[in-house]
Amino acid sequence: MDAPTKSIGPVVIDGLEFPFPDYPAQGTAIEVADGIFWVSTPVPFVGLKQVNLWLLRDGDGWTMVDCSYGSDSVRELIEAVWAKVLGGRPITQLIVTHFHPDHAGGSGWIAKRWGLRPRMSHGEWLTANLAVLNRNTDHVQSRGTFYRRHGLEEARVQRFLDGVVLYSDGVTLPPSHKRLRANDLVAIGPDRWRVIIGEGHSPEHVSLYCAERKILIAGDQILPSITTNVSTWHVEPEHDAVGVFLKTCKTFLDVLHPDTLILPSHRKPFRNVQHRLRQLAVHHAVRLNLILDKAGAETSAGALIDVLFTPGLDGHQIGFAMGEAIAHLNHLVALGHMKLIESPDQVRYRRVSKNDARVEPGFE
Repeated sequence: MDAPTKSIGPVVIDGLEFPFPDYPAQGTAIEVADGIFWVSTPVPFVGLKQVNLWLLRDGDGWTMVDCSYGSDSVRELIEAVWAKVLGGRPITQLIVTHFHPDHAGGSGWIAKRWGLRPRMSHGEWLTANLAVLNRNTDHVQSRGTFYRRHGLEEARVQRFLDGVVLYSDGVTLPPSHKRLRANDLVAIGPDRWRVIIGEGHSPEHVSLYCAERKILIAGDQILPSITTNVSTWHVEPEHDAVGVFLKTCKTFLDVLHPDTLILPSHRKPFRNVQHRLRQLAVHHAVRLNLILDKAGAETSAGALIDVLFTPGLDGHQIGFAMGEAIAHLNHLVALGHMKLIESPDQVRYRRVSKNDARVEPGFE
């Protein structure tokens, strides 16, 4: 096995400590803790660029966390990593944090390759199986109709329809799974990793925490540098995704040791998680207050796109932007600042709180 890349010392950026200043080169891995290897693979989404996978030494084999996007080129990169890192030992356990294509995409191939039944929450398994049929969250025409009703102009609806990346393009699924539940303990080598279920980004997102080692495999629930997409979807149009995401952040704040090494699914491993969680609370409060400042007496999600996001979004990004705008408006409804006004043709949000009312950063 190739010698792992060594850090030259931590880098501190915006209050977060990054022990590893460089990503692993494609087809290689970095050992970030004893027996835990970091793999980075590309994804076909503008802005996101890459996703992290994790290989953990597990007795006579290895546990793999997440699968990346299911393309032939990514499979070749993962095979190259296996050849360098596994030392001839098999993948004996596969854990999928959530159903999104950059995490579950290669699960069918990996499960077949190693004769495995992947472990994931049941909510993520069911959603993945609907999405791969381009149903549920990934029925594109229903999403287009949903965004029209929420005030998105037709030209942008068409850009979304023309540019969205279909879930089925990058995902193959195995025929079965083994369910993970909140507070399950997953054995990996001598360690026990507690399952923490998160909401807001996906239905029942799995993160893994080893308290003894002070390490969290965070998935997409806690990211540095960028913020987790928190969207409301047409299949649950009144869902307060922001509210449940913030409650998940509070769970992490209560559970994680302050010195925990966070292994995120995007960008680099980092420390100072409590600072990051409070940054996320501030981020969402800023966006909520921006909506209150710009909404006037009544508004729609479509009218807020250029307020909340940099103009020039591609079709795929428009979908996430609309999901986030609706999620923040729904949270303002939950907080008592807005009222949902819905008809068969449109959805509007009417201001009901005083003009000087503000949202304070917090986790409730």
